[in-house]
Amino acid sequence: MEPLPLSFRVCLVKDNADFKRRSKIFGLNSGANSSQNKVIDVEIQNFSENDSLTLISPTSFSLNQLISEIKKEIYNVTLPINNISLSSSSAVEDTKSLFNCISSTPKITRSLSLKNFIETEVNLANKDTLIQDFLKDCDISGILQKMKNKRKNTKQERLVVIKYSRILYYFSITDKKCRGIKCLDNCSILNKGENYFELKTGSSEKYTFFCNTAQECDQWTETIKKCLDTVEKSKFKVNGQLTGTIIKARNCASKDLNGLSDPFCYSRIERQQIKSQTSYKTLNPTWNEHFLFEITRHEGYFRVWVWDEDKFKSADFMGEIIYPLALLPPNQEVTMWLPLAPRTSKEKVSGDVQVRLKYAWSPESPQNSPTAFFGHSLSTLKSRTDIMLQNGLPQFLFEITEFLEKNALGEKGIFRENGGSIEIRSLRNTLDSGGKLHYSMDNVHNYTGVFKLYFRELPEPLFTFEQYDQLITLSRSKTINVIQLQDLFKQLPEPNLNLLKLVLPFFSKIADNSKYNMMNNSNLSIVFGPSFIRPKVESIQTHIEIVDVNNIMKLIFENSQAIIKSL
Repeated sequence: MEPLPLSFRVCLVKDNADFKRRSKIFGLNSGANSSQNKVIDVEIQNFSENDSLTLISPTSFSLNQLISEIKKEIYNVTLPINNISLSSSSAVEDTKSLFNCISSTPKITRSLSLKNFIETEVNLANKDTLIQDFLKDCDISGILQKMKNKRKNTKQERLVVIKYSRILYYFSITDKKCRGIKCLDNCSILNKGENYFELKTGSSEKYTFFCNTAQECDQWTETIKKCLDTVEKSKFKVNGQLTGTIIKARNCASKDLNGLSDPFCYSRIERQQIKSQTSYKTLNPTWNEHFLFEITRHEGYFRVWVWDEDKFKSADFMGEIIYPLALLPPNQEVTMWLPLAPRTSKEKVSGDVQVRLKYAWSPESPQNSPTAFFGHSLSTLKSRTDIMLQNGLPQFLFEITEFLEKNALGEKGIFRENGGSIEIRSLRNTLDSGGKLHYSMDNVHNYTGVFKLYFRELPEPLFTFEQYDQLITLSRSKTINVIQLQDLFKQLPEPNLNLLKLVLPFFSKIADNSKYNMMNNSNLSIVFGPSFIRPKVESIQTHIEIVDVNNIMKLIFENSQAIIKSL
């Protein structure tokens, strides 16, 4: 790593205005944390970026953390000072001495410790602006006492915010971190008293919120009722595409012993997902992961989960972001920062993710064709001799796998790259109206798109709803073997088993050509896992279990030949 071409100018110690402003927003006692009350302004000049100037305002805590991290990273380094207190009279001179040493020591200027310190301080300045902007455009916000399932020992004071008329966030009042998130879909107000209301979420959890006044309680309940009406109005089918980029994240939580993390992310909507590359040893990862998802339901949510990669154990959860499709302006590109939220209030989650989204859609025309078979189970179509073969499978699946096997095994990005939304919908309509597809190498990704769409729209996945919990348990087992997988296959309905006997050898050939098509077993599991294995009722927990789904699906792909031979 080259030394950073930087110079530092230490200015002055001042009151932490941002801390006082956040104290006002969050209801804090401004004297509650003396280590946060003072900051010192430091100008950083970067000679490699047109002599750009950046102003950071670190606290005593962050400066002392920098000193500690430099000592850990660089053996036998000598620093002029071991501890800085911004409350002392020598604070400016001590800080000048530290940064003079840093700028004149190449080992330090090229250290990861300094790089992370600068990134974090710059991002913190941006974060303060984000939290204020986030609170501006909300349906309602206020400091409420939250109690889960009527357990008084869990009663906590939170800054509660409803955004987008769809999502309830709650933040800790001792810092600016998001402590939880609840989608208002399927929520209901169970009880209401003079100064409290009880909210039941879609996952059957119950939360009681206590307000300061009866008037405030009325405002909250009326706002929630209006939001529930908004949710209902957005429920209709569409022909659409969501395109965009997971750009980067900042100020993520540390999950590793070195004080850093190795973040990667999944983005998902409507049983479609992509996985980013891992950004190693950073709390401020950059991914620039592009995606394109086919959309059929306007009320859906775009989700991103961030994880910390670990070589010797399962990945650590680092937070999620959620955004409702219906709030995106049609055919317009929007770039935004969204706060990472935990699954439970006990999880260590912090930071934000920057995404770029564009949603193009039109209302779907009703399809009432008596010949339609997309969205129907294999068992209900077994009498349809016009489209079904003797083994209970749609004829088009044989035709499309045969075409792709002969012509597209080396196609780069097969199943990962998407075809055109209009073209895929046209192919589906052709099949639903009883027609046959005319195959051409000019539009391979349109055929793979309609292939994926068929599995996404099955009312029950290939591995049945009853097998979901068993599959998740197996995925987490350290002693899983092929015999256990074979037993799972033997429990399947005959049409499901026949379909797996058709597609698994095909996927094996795709993976065998991964050096050309870039689709190994891991990538195939990411694309098809959410369609092949899913629960009957989705929840926040089952969304998080997508990692387990991918792991067991990858294991099935890797052992498919041995499994099929035994059946």
